[in-house]
Amino acid sequence: MIKEERLNFIKAYLQKHKVIQVQYVVDNLNVADMTVRRDLKTLEEMGFLTRIHGGAKLKEADSKLSAIELSHLEKKKKNLNEKKEIARKAAQEIEDFDIVFLGSGTTIELIYDYLEANHVKIITNSIFVFEKFKNDNRFQLILIGGHYRSLTGAFVGTIASDYMKNIFIKKAFIGVNALDQEFLYNANEEEGEIQRIALDNAEQTYILADSSKFDKQDFYRFYDLKGIDYLITDQNNSAAFTQMDQHAIKIIK
Repeated sequence: MIKEERLNFIKAYLQKHKVIQVQYVVDNLNVADMTVRRDLKTLEEMGFLTRIHGGAKLKEADSKLSAIELSHLEKKKKNLNEKKEIARKAAQEIEDFDIVFLGSGTTIELIYDYLEANHVKIITNSIFVFEKFKNDNRFQLILIGGHYRSLTGAFVGTIASDYMKNIFIKKAFIGVNALDQEFLYNANEEEGEIQRIALDNAEQTYILADSSKFDKQDFYRFYDLKGIDYLITDQNNSAAFTQMDQHAIKIIK
């Protein structure tokens, strides 16, 4: 079992039971005692738990940290009206003949439903974005391959990263799991690497985040807010102004 899966197992158990024993993880995941202890140390450094003798307990005081990475299906059901609003605004930013990167995420998938531009080159590492666009001949569609993460429908890893490093992007649209005063976060370092490269290579950078993502953190810090041009959020997001003003980020809300 890879580290990400172990961490999610521990986080899910703690959310329900509040306390976990090292031996319980060893027995259920068939991993070494030291591996579990390193995982607990990682989660403690993230602020999710406090290590105790023989295990760990949930650190409930930290409400900013995202608890567990949701599946694609679970994410689709959350804040749907806000996601549609944000997707509509994002679609309006895309013009004829643009070269666009659309990252993974349930908000970004909805952009297709509102997109009126023609002759746009769409680059994505998301199978769900690909499925939305694949039968529409208005667009030249490029799906980046690599290691497939079934939890989110994203292709990641060395193959995907190597391809991304060699392409020019006019506009990059990236969703996040969380953001605070300084950084953007998601739940997986490999997805974060793809997102970072896309933002670095883009002439214009857009972050899509509804109000539930603000003033929070997640497992992997993948980008500095200073490098972002635009934030697209929902109209009820009062927190956006105070957090974006210091970085001169234009808010589309």
